[in-house]
Amino acid sequence: MKKNLKFIPCLLLLLAMIGCTETESVFEEVPALTSVNLTVSSTKILVGGQVTFSSTSNLLANVTQQSIFYVNDVAITSSTYTFTGAGIYSIKAVHQNLTSNIIQITVEAPVVVVNKFVNRVLVEEYSGTWCGNCPRILYGTELLKKQTTNAVSVQIHLFNGDPFITTSGNAMASELGIGGVPTGNINRTIAWNGPQYQNVNQVINEIKTSSQVGLAINSTLSASNLNINLVLGYANTTLQTNLIVYIVEDNLFHTQANYSSNLYGGLSSIPNFEYDGVLRAVITPATGEAISASGAQVNKNFAVSLPSNVKNSTNAKIVAFLIDASTKAVLNVRQAAIGESQALETL
Repeated sequence: MKKNLKFIPCLLLLLAMIGCTETESVFEEVPALTSVNLTVSSTKILVGGQVTFSSTSNLLANVTQQSIFYVNDVAITSSTYTFTGAGIYSIKAVHQNLTSNIIQITVEAPVVVVNKFVNRVLVEEYSGTWCGNCPRILYGTELLKKQTTNAVSVQIHLFNGDPFITTSGNAMASELGIGGVPTGNINRTIAWNGPQYQNVNQVINEIKTSSQVGLAINSTLSASNLNINLVLGYANTTLQTNLIVYIVEDNLFHTQANYSSNLYGGLSSIPNFEYDGVLRAVITPATGEAISASGAQVNKNFAVSLPSNVKNSTNAKIVAFLIDASTKAVLNVRQAAIGESQALETL
């Protein structure tokens, strides 16, 4: 007991020597790790380019070696990454279970100067599941797909509580003066004569040997965040064009009314009829967004939410087309599945 009493003055003397009082703590509080910050060497590169990632924390100026980097939520093994496909990529860093800010990198295809592009024809078919005359245009589209791969068809359902109606489809039909179904428009300006299944050649004849404009569609989907990168090619940079972008969906099913005894077995009501290319949303104005072709290639990016009416994202597609700003006629069209990477189709 006496030993302890002798020790107390010594401890007080030691504390006084180091500038502490009896009520002060000898140890300082260790700062906590609260944040991680990501930086990248570039946010816009060409396909084949490499980007270097680095990270810092609120404690250290450099924690790059201690961090794991993710490209579109896929972990990579280093702090550099070579991008082999065009599109928009989301990058993040994780350090000691803390996630950094997210940076998006746009990867563009190299500029290619060309004289012409592969041409495709657009068919917009206005129809309804309740419409008994609509199998005539629906069957016409089926025959069209069997005869050519250079056609893109979009179904816009209208009226009478159709299950595939969209507000954007209704607004577009109103703006374009669509008053009834079935109505088919070829390249926006040519009426597809009915019965459409007997006039498939009318559509095929509109496929040109080449086009002065081309499109390539690239996209990524993370959760419900859809990033779209469009590469627009111009062999003629004096053209004044408008861009229109749709989100459509395949493999949708519903009962279809039918008045044609010679189609689909003559059933007046066709169960589990399959609908493809059904419009889910219009990303741009219905009449298009003006694009200035200042060079041989123009890049256009969209960051949107995947439409909530899309039932299965694996069946969703992006349809993009350019129209002549004066005549409103479609110059060229392309479609791509979500997540697909495309290059311009040159001739």
